[in-house]
Amino acid sequence: MHHALTRSLLAAALTTLFASAQAQTPAASAQTLADFAKAAPHLVAALECKKKLVYTDAVKVFVKDPNSFDDIVLPAPLTVFGIKTTLISVTEDDQNGGGGYNAKFVGMSQKDAARAAKVKGPNYKRNVKGGGMIEVGAPGDGSAYIACIYGAGEG
Repeated sequence: MHHALTRSLLAAALTTLFASAQAQTPAASAQTLADFAKAAPHLVAALECKKKLVYTDAVKVFVKDPNSFDDIVLPAPLTVFGIKTTLISVTEDDQNGGGGYNAKFVGMSQKDAARAAKVKGPNYKRNVKGGGMIEVGAPGDGSAYIACIYGAGEG
């Protein structure tokens, strides 16, 4: 019973933290939302490991440095594997011969993210057509991520 209460309190705290972080983000302009609408299909295709990211002008509005490891806070939710997120990251070159795209889901378990991405444990990885690999993980902060990884480790 205590575990359920602890999980419930943790989820509420994370939701409050995420909501306050979103509240501090200024409202997106009409142009930003128009760029986002154009960039979204390219971002989703990359995040779902269907193809590498195409750097259109609209995508460049959001992915300013394709080798940053920093989170990109999107102006509106993006649906990746049927789950909405506003946090992604892009790393084209990780200095180890690989790179990839990550979608982060606050308040979601690794198992729920894995189910959405059709990835099974225990390693939560699966290879996809085109040489990529989908990996699902949980960094231990009450969130989960779904990553599309290219390069390093492919064989």
